[in-house]
Amino acid sequence: MNNSRVLDKLRRGEPALCVKTGFNEPGIVELIGTFGFDCIWLCQEHMWANPQTLASQVLAARATGTDAMVRIDKSGPSSAFRPLEMGAQGLMVPHIRSVEEAKTWIDAMRFPPLGNRGLDGVNADTDWGSCTLAEYLKHASKETFLLLQLEDPVAFQHLGAIADLDGFDVIFVGIGDLSLRLGCPGDFQNEELWEIVEHVAKVAIQHGKTPGIPGISPAFTKRVLDLGYRFITSGADLRFIRQGYTQLQEDFGELGFTFAGAKSACEGRAD
Repeated sequence: MNNSRVLDKLRRGEPALCVKTGFNEPGIVELIGTFGFDCIWLCQEHMWANPQTLASQVLAARATGTDAMVRIDKSGPSSAFRPLEMGAQGLMVPHIRSVEEAKTWIDAMRFPPLGNRGLDGVNADTDWGSCTLAEYLKHASKETFLLLQLEDPVAFQHLGAIADLDGFDVIFVGIGDLSLRLGCPGDFQNEELWEIVEHVAKVAIQHGKTPGIPGISPAFTKRVLDLGYRFITSGADLRFIRQGYTQLQEDFGELGFTFAGAKSACEGRAD
């Protein structure tokens, strides 16, 4: 059974970096894993992989010793424990708005006494049944992590009570959706948004939780690291592909090549 790179870093007070893939392709996950990042983020909220594909992606990450973290679709308790049985070492639960909702997902992920997760025992997370039940339960408790993603203004009214709960590890600020709901879409220098970012860092640390946030730029990341944020997400392979091909067009365009590319979906839209 793999130990968690993310938890190892966080326990030592070091920042952990998680990168995102937008492809339902195990080979790409394995490729990303060769770069030595701490964690690969597989998203089931805005994308969807069938269970067989998701399991293959998780196993591809495990093959490189990289943590797989799945952002779940919140369709039910099985959306939490199935990725763990596939071998994922982390879960992200989006749009946590209340203490009760946070408790629901802690309950779904953690075995008793912290939660009420059901036991199978012969899956990838047990190395296919090669460990004892006691070893498995100890490992599941110690080497899997849960992120609660807060991205709705109402959630921060309950921040202290959520942070006080046992059974989860990271309070993750979803600044994209948060900026939408604050009326400043994409403005990550907004004063109200930063007040929340600073408050989350303080409250999370006071309650023994790790604050997490997207590292949208080196300067932004340095600022949040100085506040105490230690779980950082960054990078998206789809964006890197677009940047790479845009650069290729520019380089070869200077040599006289022309391109008949399709227009961006955003071109020609009225504001």
